[in-house]
Amino acid sequence: MKIVVNPKYEHLRAWVEQIPDTFAQQGEVIYDARNQIRLINMSGLSLCVKRYRKPNLINRVAYTYLRAPKAERAYKNAFTLLGKGIHTPEPVAYILCGEGMVEESYLVTLRSRFTHTFYDFRDGRTAGKEDLIQAFAHYAASLHNAGVLHKDFSPGNILYGKKDNQWAFDIVDINRMRFGLVSPQEGCYNLCRLWGKSDFFELLSPVYAKERGIDEKQCLEWIQAGRKEFWAHHAHEHFITDDTFSIGVIVSTYNNPEWLEKVFWGLMAQTHPADEIIIADDGSDERTAALIRRYDDLLPLQHVWHEDKGFRKTEILNKAVAVAKSDYLIFMDQDLVPRWDFISQHYSHASHGRFVSGGAVLLPKTLSEALTEKDIRSGRAFDIKWLKAHGLRWNWKMSKLWRNAFICSLMNVLTPAKASWNGGNASTWREYILHANGFDTRMRYGAEDREFGQRLENAGIRGTQLRYGTPLLHLYHERPYRNEEDWARNNAIWRETRERKLTETAYGLK
Repeated sequence: MKIVVNPKYEHLRAWVEQIPDTFAQQGEVIYDARNQIRLINMSGLSLCVKRYRKPNLINRVAYTYLRAPKAERAYKNAFTLLGKGIHTPEPVAYILCGEGMVEESYLVTLRSRFTHTFYDFRDGRTAGKEDLIQAFAHYAASLHNAGVLHKDFSPGNILYGKKDNQWAFDIVDINRMRFGLVSPQEGCYNLCRLWGKSDFFELLSPVYAKERGIDEKQCLEWIQAGRKEFWAHHAHEHFITDDTFSIGVIVSTYNNPEWLEKVFWGLMAQTHPADEIIIADDGSDERTAALIRRYDDLLPLQHVWHEDKGFRKTEILNKAVAVAKSDYLIFMDQDLVPRWDFISQHYSHASHGRFVSGGAVLLPKTLSEALTEKDIRSGRAFDIKWLKAHGLRWNWKMSKLWRNAFICSLMNVLTPAKASWNGGNASTWREYILHANGFDTRMRYGAEDREFGQRLENAGIRGTQLRYGTPLLHLYHERPYRNEEDWARNNAIWRETRERKLTETAYGLK
């Protein structure tokens, strides 16, 4: 084991030496995905301790013989940045664990001065933030003029706040840096990971161009080219917002506010938030309305309700579609918790003449009840290892949670499952729903979504398979409304739709 402590914080050495053994029991988890970060108070200092994910065998060899491990690089890069007057949390120590080869590593720093990150621009709104965007443009230009290229200059690694009544910035996750000349084109391309609509970059680029002595038009063209190139290969990770079309989410619900709140937590964590979220309420009592009021300031919610007269999901969905204003609509249920990239995946796969069909991973009752807001919003609830550690037995359906874009694309091609309309995880253009006259209101529980999808297919609208890579966590619930009589009637309607190749229903929106 190798331990290096900043001489300024030598008095913390005894505590630092214990970190590999005590990390899991200390402080508060503030980030838990690929790596884990804990906030720990020690000797009057607020410290961030980052445990890097264990490297694979190839990287263990590389970190031992070819290049420094991430923790060591981040520690040393911090001193270089601070020496250039560029603020980053002050390094305290780093730890490399392993016999022979590096197995695990930790980085200890002071906590950043700020808590806001540039993920705040995920909603694409720039109104009231113009001075912040322009101040950041000055900052980014000053980095590049100083010969600093942050190779992971992404929203989560840019923190900001007010210092002496002026906007100021910290950069973090600095193990991937390059120091040296940054050309004008390189600098513009370095901004490609930022989120925002076109007006965000129209505000940023003139200021950045002036600071770097670049033609304004050329600067914006380079930024746009960099964004297009980068996001073409990373759409599975995040969504590049643009002025193209609006997107809405319709969530069907009935008397289960506990499960619906977990859905809200997932929707609050989306990398691409919805323009509107319509709660299609099939007659719930006041508890659901009270929940919606509690989250009304946090999500763009609209409550569409009708009286409880039995299972009338198709009717309430039609009412939700009727009030929707978005160009593109995603459908999900109250018992399906979305991963952070759920909306971005549907958005990025939206295509004319198509609908999207996704999948879900079923959770047992105990795990469904145990999921917390932190589990969902941090993303750890969608990690296979975490789920297995919390009682979910491995089965092949868990592979839907894989995040590798290439593997997910391959599995979506190879799966024998048809890309049929799945009412709990499906999306298409609102105009297609209107042309089909919505959902058939004669239908009760059982295949009501498949019949609607059949009409889309009869109209030449084909399904795009996203069974893998766009998962929802399916919370456990009973189905007391299921009965054979409804199934028989629904199947008869569905069969007529197939045989007569119907493209709309007479019992729908109109």
